[in-house]
Amino acid sequence: MSSTFLYEVAILSYNRADIIREKTIKLLKKHNINPKRIRIFLETEALKEEYIKSIGNDYNYTITGQKGMLASRNFSRTYYHEEVDNCYKGVLMIDDDVEELNVLVSNKVEPVKNLDKTLCYMFNTTKELGFRLFAPCAYNNHFFMKDRVSINLKFCCGAFHGLIIDKSKPLLHTEIDQFEDSLMTMEHYLEDGGVVRFDNYSITTKFWEKKGGMCDIMGGMENRIINMNENAKYLTEKYPRMCSIKKKKMGDDIRLNSRFKM
Repeated sequence: MSSTFLYEVAILSYNRADIIREKTIKLLKKHNINPKRIRIFLETEALKEEYIKSIGNDYNYTITGQKGMLASRNFSRTYYHEEVDNCYKGVLMIDDDVEELNVLVSNKVEPVKNLDKTLCYMFNTTKELGFRLFAPCAYNNHFFMKDRVSINLKFCCGAFHGLIIDKSKPLLHTEIDQFEDSLMTMEHYLEDGGVVRFDNYSITTKFWEKKGGMCDIMGGMENRIINMNENAKYLTEKYPRMCSIKKKKMGDDIRLNSRFKM
C-alpha cells in the first residue's frame, strides 16, 4: 500500500454528540488519527458547545448554518473545493456512527489494522486511476465482497466515501436529500468516466439510526420514507438507464446499473 496522502476527515453530524463519541471518534482515536485532521460540520454554535462537552475541543469545528442532508453535503463539498488555504489533496466523508472499516481476508471480514495506511492506499489508487470518488463495498458481508477494485457504475455510499480535491473539474452538488449518495455516484461517473469501489472493504455502521441525524431533521421515520419514495421516483426518471427502483418494506430503494456505459 502507498503510505502517504494528505487528506482530512470530514464528519457531518446533527444531535449525536454521544453517538459520534462512542462510534466514529472512537474509531479514529483507536487508529491514532490526528484530531487536527478531523473536521466536524455542525449546524449551530449551540450544537458545537454540546459536542465540545462530549468529545473535546481538539477537533476542527465548522458551523454550516445548514439543515438537512442536501444543504450540509453541498456546504462541505463547496468548502473543500473553494477554500483558498486548503492544503489537503483529498477528504474522507464519514458519518458520525461508523464503527469500523473492514477488509476481506480469506473469506472472512476483519477490521483493518491500520486505517491511515488503508485510506492512503485508497486515495492514491483513485488518483492513479484518474477518478475522484471512491468507497468501500456497501454490504458488510463476505458473500457480497470480492478481492478487486472496480471502476464501473457501483454505488458509493455516503456514510463512508473519499473525494479527491480537483479544482480543475466542476464542483458537483446534490439536489436531493435521501439517495444523495446514489445521485453523486452517477454524477461522478458521468463527469469523470468512472468511480472507484474497493470491493474487498466494507464498513460497520447502522444505516437506520433513529436518534438524531436524518430522522430528527425530517421529523421522524415516516417523513423520511416519504422523501425516499419521492426521490427514488425522481432519480429513475432523470437517469432511466443508470438506475431502477427496488421495493422494500422500509420504502423504495435505488439500484444502480453496473453495466451502464456512456
